[in-house]
Amino acid sequence: MKITNIIGHHVKIPLIYPAIWSGGTRMAAPAYVLEIHTDEGVVGIGECVGPTVPVIAAIVNEEMRQFLIGQDPLRTEYLVRRMEEFARNWLQLGAYAIAGIEMALLDIKGKWLNAPIYQLLGGQCKKEVGYAGYLFIDEPELNAKRALAYKDQGYTEIKLKVGRDLAQDDATLAAIRDAVGGDIKIRIDANMNWSVPTAIKWIRELMRYDLMYVEQPVPDYDLDGMAAVRRAVDVPIAADESCTTIERVVEMIKRESCDVFVVYVSEAGGLMRAKTIASLADACGKWCVMGTWAETGVATIAGAHAIASSANFVFCNDSHYMLQSDDVLTEPLRIVGGKIAVPSGAGLGVSLDAAKLEALAKTDVRESVFYDNVEDEKMPLIGQVL
Repeated sequence: MKITNIIGHHVKIPLIYPAIWSGGTRMAAPAYVLEIHTDEGVVGIGECVGPTVPVIAAIVNEEMRQFLIGQDPLRTEYLVRRMEEFARNWLQLGAYAIAGIEMALLDIKGKWLNAPIYQLLGGQCKKEVGYAGYLFIDEPELNAKRALAYKDQGYTEIKLKVGRDLAQDDATLAAIRDAVGGDIKIRIDANMNWSVPTAIKWIRELMRYDLMYVEQPVPDYDLDGMAAVRRAVDVPIAADESCTTIERVVEMIKRESCDVFVVYVSEAGGLMRAKTIASLADACGKWCVMGTWAETGVATIAGAHAIASSANFVFCNDSHYMLQSDDVLTEPLRIVGGKIAVPSGAGLGVSLDAAKLEALAKTDVRESVFYDNVEDEKMPLIGQVL
């Protein structure tokens, strides 16, 4: 079997309301959805997501295509390694493209072997994957109402974006706790917005709301600073933006920087590399949770396969899927009681809707994840002393 063509679809799915975080406002879920065709008629689907989808799409088409056309798609590790070596000097960006390609290659392999992808990653540990209700920076009363709605739908964990204003964060957490009670677990995410002393102050102020953990309180490069925050507070610390490559995870383990790794298929460079990170964390007594770049149903279900194949994803995972107004799948994923059932069909177990791909490629919505107004002199800065 040989790869004959790669077709990409740049789609933008509007969110049902703007997602405000410490680094800006997200209006859409953009992605580059891939179809990898073979001479045997087997077509694998994948998805590239990340901070700049147009650039990622260019990498797929202008750089990586040369390593794939005419190759045997079943040689997954070989092809991934070739692309990694080619992108060695810019691998942090190249990983986003490689991840979507690898996803499609594994979908081909699963279809060829008539096996779901979780079987290719080690076998099934769970049949359903849980997700946290996702809340962003907004009015306390509105977030409390949304949190209660998540609870009523069966969600057991809530993730809240914080970091712009301490008084607002405090008021929001108070309102959420008052609305949902003490049974719901709550985690907060500052997205690198604090300096070390600010993080310690902020966390100590908010820890009375029984926080599950605090995600990425300081800049991604400050692994020692994150370790200092971890030692200074009585709340577990999670690494998100710091958790990219396998090498970075090893370094964080050495420095005891965190308790939880927020793993991204996109940033790790694929499902196999994400699974390696989970195995490393497991060996060192660290927990994992799956992060999100606002994936469509394609990459969402791919991540669910990785989670289902590991015993180390013990928390509910991140997803914007419940906030997205549409999807590219013929049958959109169903979140029931805060969980998605992992499909048992071959490969990813999902298929693309050609009409949806065409329509969502024409969506007129801002796709940049960062900043609110490029002319705003008060644009967010990481590592602030607030």
